[in-house]
Amino acid sequence: MIVACLQLGYPDGESPADRVDRVVLEVEAGPPADLVVLPELWDVGYFAFDDYRSWGSPLDSGPLRPLSGVARARGVVLVAGSVLERDGSRLHNTVPVIGPDGDLLGSYRKRHLFAYASREQELLSPGDASVVVDTALGRLGIATCFDLRFPEQFAEMRAWGADLLVVPAAWPAARLEHWDVLTRARAIETQTPIAACNGIGDCHGVDLAGSSRIVDARGGCTVAPDAPGWVVADIDPEDAIRYRTEFPLREPFIDPKESS
Repeated sequence: MIVACLQLGYPDGESPADRVDRVVLEVEAGPPADLVVLPELWDVGYFAFDDYRSWGSPLDSGPLRPLSGVARARGVVLVAGSVLERDGSRLHNTVPVIGPDGDLLGSYRKRHLFAYASREQELLSPGDASVVVDTALGRLGIATCFDLRFPEQFAEMRAWGADLLVVPAAWPAARLEHWDVLTRARAIETQTPIAACNGIGDCHGVDLAGSSRIVDARGGCTVAPDAPGWVVADIDPEDAIRYRTEFPLREPFIDPKESS
């Protein structure tokens, strides 16, 4: 499968509504791909905490409407980064997965909310479960940014048969070394490819690290250039299966639907 991550920049003075329009056009004109991935809270900007309550919306409205049309027009699976999902009085940092017919295949609410130099834990409600989404491309395990520091979540998704792990992020440049180590470590220990999509440059006063990457099951890494734009790589899930057979680390996967 060809995986394409859009490493997004945040120009000064750009409103969330303008950014949605821009990203829709960028995804429409993006490189050939089977799977497209966007960063964490790309629409509002992760560090725009004062705008969270006014921007959040249910998943069936907001930026997902135009993105569903793009997924349908391009015939791709679209991991639409994460967006601010409003559910009653609560807000969640939620990753929607859109199928090539434009339908919502599933979603993941970020479980581990960040507190250091962040108001995420104050403003948002955490999810309560790991998620693996069935798609035409295989099973996608979804995590978000800070989740990378919790290997047990990735082990659980692997145990549930994830073929690819997808991680939208807004990872700061101050901890770029951690980003590099953790993305590779989660791929190596689960023997599962990872598509990790980050923003780049100034995001409401915080410098994002960029370095979006697609990591294979052995830890080999294709990294985006140090600028806004795309990183693309061809991931072969069958190669990961062969590697796990040659170098076995874990038990065969457990279907959570059957084990519940």
